[in-house]
Amino acid sequence: MNLYITNAVVEDIETLNRISLASKKHWGYPQDWIDHWREDLKVTPTHFEEHKVIKAVLENDKNTIVGFCIVGETEQEYEVLHLWVDPPYIGKGHGKTLLNKALEMAMITPKDILVEADPNAEAFYKVMGFVTFDEVKSIYPEGRVLPLMRKTVDS
Repeated sequence: MNLYITNAVVEDIETLNRISLASKKHWGYPQDWIDHWREDLKVTPTHFEEHKVIKAVLENDKNTIVGFCIVGETEQEYEVLHLWVDPPYIGKGHGKTLLNKALEMAMITPKDILVEADPNAEAFYKVMGFVTFDEVKSIYPEGRVLPLMRKTVDS
């Protein structure tokens, strides 16, 4: 099952939001946590104005979005703001393909890449060359910490 990676469009928002929620739920978080995080998981038109929004679709069915990635940029670095794969497609290498291609599409100049990862995704990002260098205390629930990770890019 090959993927076609391309820019997402604002008309994809409903599907992207369905995927982000489904993917977060995949990790078995309690529904009240999911409800609390709902706004943080939401893709809005502003994302399309300010960041690179990239989707992965099935090569043989360009209407089936299997995941998406949003990459932001500051003067110092890039940041993976969202990376979600629809649960039926998790574990098939699509996240790796999507992340690699999204970074390739978003990166204009060589800069380090940051991600504030979900604890369940830390191992994935390590495989992708990211290194945990700090942690961020989660606002909700209290006591939860998120790994702050960096991938160094040579100029």
